Amino acid sequence: MIKKYLAQASLMKKLSDLLFASALITSLYTLISTYIVRSQLPSGVCPINDNSNMFYISIGLLLLAFLFSFFDSKK
Repeated sequence: MIKKYLAQASLMKKLSDLLFASALITSLYTLISTYIVRSQLPSGVCPINDNSNMFYISIGLLLLAFLFSFFDSKK
């Protein structure tokens, strides 16, 4: 199954999938770390400010994956 994907998928498809997977991993890490930090902070403190760069990176990777998916050649 993986060999078939590697043999048949175009470079843009592989790049788009790689960007999407890295965006998912980054987003998951950011959400889990925000949840853990939130449980340790006093009420009224925003935990998002500490991880705002990670949120921007996740959104940027998702946008890049979306853009690269348009350049995939359909067979």
